Amino acid sequence: MPQGTLNNQRGFVLTVTLFTVVALMLVTGASLLFANLNLRSTGALKNSVGTLQAADAGIQHALGIMPLGHVFSYATETTLLNSFSFETGYTYTVKVINDPASPGGDTRAILTSTASGPNGAKKVIVAYIKRGDFGLGATSLPGSLAENTETNFSGDTFSINGHDRCNAAPSVPAIAVTDPALATEIVNNTISDGGLSSDQMDNVIGPGGIHSVHSTPPPEKAVFQYVNDYLALDHTTLPGTTYGGNATWGTSSSPRITHVTGDVRISGTIQGYGVLVLDGALHVSGNFTFEGLVIMRGEGEIRATGNARIYGAVLIGESSSQDADAELDIRGTVNIQYDSCALGAAEGWVPLPKAPKIVAWQERFAN
Repeated sequence: MPQGTLNNQRGFVLTVTLFTVVALMLVTGASLLFANLNLRSTGALKNSVGTLQAADAGIQHALGIMPLGHVFSYATETTLLNSFSFETGYTYTVKVINDPASPGGDTRAILTSTASGPNGAKKVIVAYIKRGDFGLGATSLPGSLAENTETNFSGDTFSINGHDRCNAAPSVPAIAVTDPALATEIVNNTISDGGLSSDQMDNVIGPGGIHSVHSTPPPEKAVFQYVNDYLALDHTTLPGTTYGGNATWGTSSSPRITHVTGDVRISGTIQGYGVLVLDGALHVSGNFTFEGLVIMRGEGEIRATGNARIYGAVLIGESSSQDADAELDIRGTVNIQYDSCALGAAEGWVPLPKAPKIVAWQERFAN
């Protein structure tokens, strides 16, 4: 090839080389730019999802602290949780108000949870709630305090069972208290403060592992108010004495409210159904079976050398001071098992406390 032609080709090659280098630099720069955008998008998505989860955590937290009841009492907007810290970098605020569109204006409420996250992320969740399952344990001690040593358990033949006997509702705590310190005291394996011994732990079953003792929100009314409501209705009053024969205190087809005005001793056979209000202790040397709600507004003492079976729930009256007797004193062959079906009659007379339950949930775009 002539020398002049070769010289002309050298300029063309240089131009092509420069063009190729520039093109590669542009592609590389674009790739780095898009990679950075992807990292930013991933970070923003992570913050968005984390903040949404924080808002949902606020809804669940609020459900766990709302008082148990049968309606809602938030006529005006009420702040349940204010700037509550969640994990690192997240907070949520939860407000509640009755839903005026619900029957009566108080059978449904609206929870609004607003969460803030890193880099200004914000999410809002709105949840509609109503009353769901009963808010009772198999045995409930609302208002009892750990400092008063409220419980005593003797022997290894008793059982308190929070699993629903009629399989119609979720399990509940075997023992429900409103003081977290009392829940700890019952399960700390120290009997000097009224707690369960190690070989008694599996006698108290329900949700929560080897024992089922949980702290729950307080009911909307005190135990004595429930007693007054029941006793304001038609009921049968019996003296506190020894019952040696056979008797029926209500049946499933004809439940009744029975009020015993003192300590009761059962050496015969008694079956009952409905609501039983006891002013004193219950001692059973014969056979006693009751289905429904048992309210012990004096000392919650149940002793059995025979067979004492309660299917439904036991509600113990509050105590605000130290006294000589434990509020819940279980001894001998006592069997208490939660039964949501057996509580139906009691609920029909006086609405029982129920836990809030989500019926609808949606994300609202934050401003």
